[in-house]
Amino acid sequence: MMAEERNSFWKNTFLVFVLLSVLWIVQIVQYFGLVDLSAYGNWPHHIEGLKGIIFSPFIHGSFEHLASNTLPMLVLLTVLLNAYPRLALPVLIFVHLLSGILVWLFAPDTGVHIGISGIIYGIAAFLVASGIFRKDRTSVTIAIAVGLVYGSMVWGFIPQQGISWQSHLYGFMSGVFIAFILRKTDLPVATESELEKSEDDRHFFDTAKKVENP
Repeated sequence: MMAEERNSFWKNTFLVFVLLSVLWIVQIVQYFGLVDLSAYGNWPHHIEGLKGIIFSPFIHGSFEHLASNTLPMLVLLTVLLNAYPRLALPVLIFVHLLSGILVWLFAPDTGVHIGISGIIYGIAAFLVASGIFRKDRTSVTIAIAVGLVYGSMVWGFIPQQGISWQSHLYGFMSGVFIAFILRKTDLPVATESELEKSEDDRHFFDTAKKVENP
């Protein structure tokens, strides 16, 4: 079982590196002027901006922009794939599409939105909200860890010039929403030791009640 878990971990890690490699290749190709991707951003309220709902997360304005997103994406996506392997793909698709649609519908049309940070916020929100909604030991532990490490991401909700705070906000909202929808899906199965401990706890409290209420 441990060998299977290790193989699964490295497979998921490889998938994360493939995605990040695609982002960096796109940025390199764009930097050298081999392709113009300016028309593929999410331009709110404009028909020609609709394709940005799909493609804008793969486009970044600079290497600095992409670099700032690389480590959070590496960590959070690896956690998502390994902690919720059956839910990871639906969560990613949902956050990707819903956050992009919300940006297109409600963000002002003063600029074009690009970058994968909205999806990063969505993954972080899903991991934290899942701990709140599911309440099992693993999800709660993950939620606390993500909250401690990435709690400062809340500053990304503050409107700032040149930063798509709307993508952050709608990505976060999408992550919370899908966590609520999937809160009872693929719940962990309690181990025999956990069941025995739970049974012992119930026996203890039942005995205590009898002592307190003779």
